[in-house]
Amino acid sequence: MKRVSIPFYLASRAIRRGNKGTLTLTILVVAMSFVLMVFLPSLVGGITGAYTRQVTDYQYGNLVIDPDDDTPFITDTREKIRMIKRVPGIAAASSHTTVSSSLTSDTKTLSRGVVAIIPSDDRKVINLPGKITEGRYLTDGDTDTILLGSILAGNEDESKDKMESLGGVRTGDSLSVTYSNGETRKMTISGIFETGSINTDSQAFITRKEMGSVLGLRDQSSSILVTIIPGNDLETAKNRLMEFGIREKVKTSAEKGEGVIGDAIKSFNLLTRLMSVFSLVIACIVIFIIVYINTINQRRQIGILKAIGIPEQDIIWDYLIQVVFIFCSGALLGFCIFSLIREYLQASPLQFPAGLVYPVMDFSIIFPSFCALGIVSLVAGVIPAYRTTSTEILELVNG
Repeated sequence: MKRVSIPFYLASRAIRRGNKGTLTLTILVVAMSFVLMVFLPSLVGGITGAYTRQVTDYQYGNLVIDPDDDTPFITDTREKIRMIKRVPGIAAASSHTTVSSSLTSDTKTLSRGVVAIIPSDDRKVINLPGKITEGRYLTDGDTDTILLGSILAGNEDESKDKMESLGGVRTGDSLSVTYSNGETRKMTISGIFETGSINTDSQAFITRKEMGSVLGLRDQSSSILVTIIPGNDLETAKNRLMEFGIREKVKTSAEKGEGVIGDAIKSFNLLTRLMSVFSLVIACIVIFIIVYINTINQRRQIGILKAIGIPEQDIIWDYLIQVVFIFCSGALLGFCIFSLIREYLQASPLQFPAGLVYPVMDFSIIFPSFCALGIVSLVAGVIPAYRTTSTEILELVNG
């Protein structure tokens, strides 16, 4: 009991009688270090989550089936979709066929792939109907009609465009669509959608009926999009598709889209590691300096404590308890600051190409940061305390 009570008594006395301003600033430094360590990784998690939701909801569904490398299309699409719908855990499936085309408005001509879909199937897999900003979504029987993303439709003022567009076309306007076989069709814009995703909002959609009348591709597709019943595991559903005879490449939406955002996430992760290292170094240096100054200023007191029989380890524990108090207070304050920042950004999210983003509360990020900062703090505290207490009593007392 003695070995426990003496360090706690000395530490609490030092904290109560010490310089409150220095203590407060040290706690703030630890708090800011903690915030720096967790904020960027949490923001990266938010970006990744937003992008995954975006490609799942508006671009790929949960799973994507692509043709083998040696074939341009998936054949027997109808039969494959019927088979896919029988797989346990699968909710719906839809085929996409991308064909090369040239889109011409009154002012612009763009070479762009047009995606042919069966609208009644597609609306069960991706939620474009819920993102129509003007006009209407396609129906299965539509011909000579086309659905455009807002970025592809563009603005009359080109300075407002995020990328090359058709110059501000609107619902009801006409486009000339020239297909890869040379045939040109006059098509009316049925509607315009906006999802917030650059990739999706730069696309154009027509019906499979329209594509079949032009190119004759009736049972071939570039990809099949699959959505699973909520609560089912993606990897399990992916394996089941292959067990049921799907021989083409099956990917999750995250795997399909990782090439687009992968480099950005790698850059963010590198920046995160650098920020974490800098934060740890700053916290370590500050705590080391504070403890070092305290031990230098209290050399005579430490000498007296050793002279009256207080063991060196108890004196070291005194300083370690002070460091633990500073670290815990700083980490708690840092967590509160991070929570406030997160709440603010959740109410006013940041606008990224992946959509609206805010930091995620991920304890797999917070806990390792807490542990790393704690270890560094203890190391920074024990070194000066040990060096000072190991000095001879007479040298300490004489200053």
